[in-house]
Amino acid sequence: MKRYGRSMLSEDQVKWIVNAKLEGKLTNREIASVQGVSTRRVQQLYKEYKRNGTLHVQKKAGRHKQPLPEQVKYDIIKLYKMYRANASYICKILRAKGYNVDNNRINQVLKEAGFAMSEPKKWHRKKWIRYERECSNSLWHVDWHEIKDPRWKDLWLIVYEDDSSRFIVGYGFYPTPTSKYSVDVMKKAIEKYGKPEEILSDHGTTFYGVEVDERDKGLTDFEKFLIKEKITLVVGRVDHHQTNGKVEKFDIFEKKVKFFNSVDEFMNWYNFIRPHVAFDIERLETPAVIYYKRLPKKEVIMDPTLLENIGVVK
Repeated sequence: MKRYGRSMLSEDQVKWIVNAKLEGKLTNREIASVQGVSTRRVQQLYKEYKRNGTLHVQKKAGRHKQPLPEQVKYDIIKLYKMYRANASYICKILRAKGYNVDNNRINQVLKEAGFAMSEPKKWHRKKWIRYERECSNSLWHVDWHEIKDPRWKDLWLIVYEDDSSRFIVGYGFYPTPTSKYSVDVMKKAIEKYGKPEEILSDHGTTFYGVEVDERDKGLTDFEKFLIKEKITLVVGRVDHHQTNGKVEKFDIFEKKVKFFNSVDEFMNWYNFIRPHVAFDIERLETPAVIYYKRLPKKEVIMDPTLLENIGVVK
């Protein structure tokens, strides 16, 4: 098969062409036909060999990449240690700083520093439309999670997450999930950040007495508290985790908590330090900043530490 034009010849192919010319047994046309190049290309290679006495081996086409400056490598490592983020996440932050570094080069720097490893090609999920409330405190998600980290083994984490901003308004960890603990954590969250209009939970008995025998016993402590506070309970569909997906997908806790000395330290990092991937990373806005910006009544905040942490003077 002929490959005239832009075909790349290996060193062995060039050597064969030159040797064939030196032996003189084949014509230029025959040599070109064997190697799938033009007769003119055979003449060029032999002429160059006669003139310089060396074989001409083509270099790979395209502009060669320049090594990354040490300052950029330092910034990549610094951003990883601060946000514990992947190459795509770091790439967007660097772009905001004026650096144009692609994901592959960032990943290579992380590999060399021992922070990343080669992974098989990942399957890419189709794009989907994300739904979120326009205002903070419009809807809070709540869910219990059994902690897998050995430091807190057999403990359960409850998390209240604001739908609009992904800000964790309340959390706690206990030996077992109960309706009473759900209420205790929610009370503290309301004291700090005001009252949500709605709460979205699953059908767990810590929130909603779905079974007939539970219903016969009456409402759960959680439901009674919501009725008293005039907060609407929204219960997700059975076996449909996407309904409460924002907090169900709080798997970042298990992935990143190993880098912290306590659950409190992780939560502070998540709320006030790490820009959330759901928003414009290039603006470096954390869940706490988004929460405050989208709060319709900013005076409801009872705890001034939020304003201090995001640099807002009340």
